[in-house]
Amino acid sequence: MSIFNWKILFDETQKERGRLALNYRGLKGLLEEEGFQCIRLVDSPITEDKLEKFDVFVIPCPDQSRFNPSEIDAIVTFVSRGGGLLIMSHAGGDPGLRANLNSIAEKFGISFQNNQVIDERQNFIHSNMPKITHFSGHPVTQGINEICYPAGCSLKVVSGNAEGVAFASKTAEPPEAIVTAVAEFGAGKVVALGSYEIFRDRTAGGLNTAQNASFALNIFNWLKERKKVVQMVSPLGEAREEAPVTIEASTTAPPSKETIVGVPEIAAYTPQLDKILTEITSLRRRFDSFVNEFRTFAARMLSQKGGPSIITKIPTETQKEQLPPMMIEEIEELESRLKSLKDQLEYITMRYQAGAIEKAEYAVQRSKLRGEIRAVIGKIKALKEKAGIPYGEYEMEEE
Repeated sequence: MSIFNWKILFDETQKERGRLALNYRGLKGLLEEEGFQCIRLVDSPITEDKLEKFDVFVIPCPDQSRFNPSEIDAIVTFVSRGGGLLIMSHAGGDPGLRANLNSIAEKFGISFQNNQVIDERQNFIHSNMPKITHFSGHPVTQGINEICYPAGCSLKVVSGNAEGVAFASKTAEPPEAIVTAVAEFGAGKVVALGSYEIFRDRTAGGLNTAQNASFALNIFNWLKERKKVVQMVSPLGEAREEAPVTIEASTTAPPSKETIVGVPEIAAYTPQLDKILTEITSLRRRFDSFVNEFRTFAARMLSQKGGPSIITKIPTETQKEQLPPMMIEEIEELESRLKSLKDQLEYITMRYQAGAIEKAEYAVQRSKLRGEIRAVIGKIKALKEKAGIPYGEYEMEEE
């Protein structure tokens, strides 16, 4: 049985694109081998009480969701007291995602930019997967010579103790852009990446590309080193600040199932929740069966009277919930990949329309992305057809 020395909390309250059970399973396995326990936060709001039990908090690309002021304050407090924070975005930054991640990042002197880093000369397969080979001397880049930076925006250091530690090449657009930034704030640390896909499973440019996995371990090993300032009181009652001291994390055994953090703490209620969910699923299936029987009966009665026929169709979401968990995860991962590819296609189209890239270059990139989009749609259709789920919503994507 593995022994965990540190605890990482992955946020899922902001509809993040990076998820432990979906496309960060490889990252989860990698971290667990190194002694990190990976836990999901599924219930909002984010509070100091929820964060204080963890060494590192991860925000893997919020999507069309916004943090409220109290959540931002809780995250800043967590870092100032010694917590580690990893924040990740995507091509287009906040405007493209309709998020407000910069409301957090800028508290630490970092800003995600509304662009996409591309490199026509130094890349892995596509220009939107630039090869990063320029690093400054820092623990998160120690031993790293090359990483892939897929579908990511650039970063800007705007204030404070933040600094860039990984940079695009001179041939990239934007040239020599910051792609990874770090900051020390209070007793804590922050790492910002403009690409959440850099640690994704089973995708080009993801976790298993170049030294991306080693880069991930460097980041978490640096962030986990919690420090706090100890206040010593002299006999005269005067507070005296001592040097930071490293807090040794306690060793705890892993839970038997994947842990989820919520309000209230739900571990103790898991058996009851499982029973309730099972009963709900059973009732829902019985209800669907009743609805289908009624539709069939109504259609028969109306046909006898010469009325319009009724289409018998089980709602798509209900069908999807009845599929094996692995198939659901595969469909959701492909749909996430499809959204990412469409975002990239929209971005290069905007750049072409703005005159930032030549027609020939745009045609090549557009052709590659559309080819990938068609391939992903084909896989989604095959899975949905196998499961008997309608897939008409994807027809327009192939045109």
